[in-house]
Amino acid sequence: MRKISLQIKQKNLRHLRLSASYLFVLLLLAACGRGETAELGPTPTPLPTPIVPERPTYTVQRGDVVNSLEFTGRVSPVQEQALFFKSEGFVDQVFVQRGDQVEAGDVLAQLEITALQNQLAQAQVALETAEIRLAQAEQTRQDALAEATINREKILLQLQQGQVNTNSTAVIAAQIDLDNARQRLADAEYELQKSLDREWEPEDLRRQYERGVANAQDALRVAQARYNDALAGSGSSAANRQLLEQDLALADLRLEQLGRGVDPLLALDVERARLDVQRIENQIADAQLIAPFAGEVLSLNVRAGNRAEAFQTAVILAQPQNLEITAELGSAQLNEMSVGQTAVITLRNRLDDPYSGVVRQLPYAFSGGVSTAADQDNRVRIQFDELPTDLVLGELATVVIVLEEKEDVLWLPPAAIRTFQGRSFVVIQEANGQRRTDVRLGIQSADRVEVLEGVAVGQVIIGE
Repeated sequence: MRKISLQIKQKNLRHLRLSASYLFVLLLLAACGRGETAELGPTPTPLPTPIVPERPTYTVQRGDVVNSLEFTGRVSPVQEQALFFKSEGFVDQVFVQRGDQVEAGDVLAQLEITALQNQLAQAQVALETAEIRLAQAEQTRQDALAEATINREKILLQLQQGQVNTNSTAVIAAQIDLDNARQRLADAEYELQKSLDREWEPEDLRRQYERGVANAQDALRVAQARYNDALAGSGSSAANRQLLEQDLALADLRLEQLGRGVDPLLALDVERARLDVQRIENQIADAQLIAPFAGEVLSLNVRAGNRAEAFQTAVILAQPQNLEITAELGSAQLNEMSVGQTAVITLRNRLDDPYSGVVRQLPYAFSGGVSTAADQDNRVRIQFDELPTDLVLGELATVVIVLEEKEDVLWLPPAAIRTFQGRSFVVIQEANGQRRTDVRLGIQSADRVEVLEGVAVGQVIIGE
């Protein structure tokens, strides 16, 4: 505002300088022509003084102020997705045309994948071979496990049925005596050790403990000799029992080994082959366009024999039965919007029949995390409250969203408001001149500004 005022002052100054220059020229001609008036021609007509244009005036009024956002949208499908190849190559086949109806999972187009298909067949054979080897190894293990279990049970039965010499009873009795002798020796040694720890104990009592240990040692040697004699008397029967016990230990060891499972390298071979198959299948999937849902082919940008670039839109698939309004807006407009705002939709070919709607989705960066779009959809989506029956895909529409609205308030046009260094003011025309006054503003629209303080109804405001 200050810049505009300065330009007006400079313009008026140029007019004054120009007028002074003309006056100076006239005076100079008059001075030079004294006494020679008869010889000069008619006196030139002076240039008129420039007329300063009158500034516009505005009257403070009372009424409604509505701050709204208006933009142009287009009728689009609610469910729409751009499909692209994830790898580049030459297009081998295109299975659809524009306007075709497809089902979810249908292959729409594919690149040249003959080499990948051959690799996939080989990888599948390798996977099947590895799985057969693993299965065979597991079956062999199960058979060996069953055999080892039966063998162990057989050995246990032989031991339980007493397939040993009757002298085994003497061996068992000698074993018991030997165990008792060992225990008595341990008890005697324990009592002697406690006696040694008790320094106050009499010497003769300590000697009794020492004799007890000596006697227990003698008894142990006798029991050991009797046990050895019993074993020697049992002959081959004891040897057979020991062999059975060893066989039982071997059977237990065999069962433990079989319980560990098959060779882990076989399982790793299967997993490696499975990963190879998955890798090639992913490469084939990247070279195919597969319909993610049932719908109609709206756009087809590929042709058999042409080269296709990775991640470039090749097919647009949509469900045109369910439609809404979409628009691409700037950040300034998006900052004013929120999901759930009501909207008035006016189709360009039927201006007298507006529809109501609601903001369903905003770009993720402006939605506050409300957006449910799986992809990076940068469009505003507005849903009809009641879907018209005769909508045409691609039809243009004007959308108006009311951001703020106040009724019966003081307002002025934006041109009546002046600003200087962040201060808003107006120039009021009064009977004895002009007066400046600060104003406090409320909501603003394209043609009306709410004035909260500083003016009254009917006052005349001078514009710039």
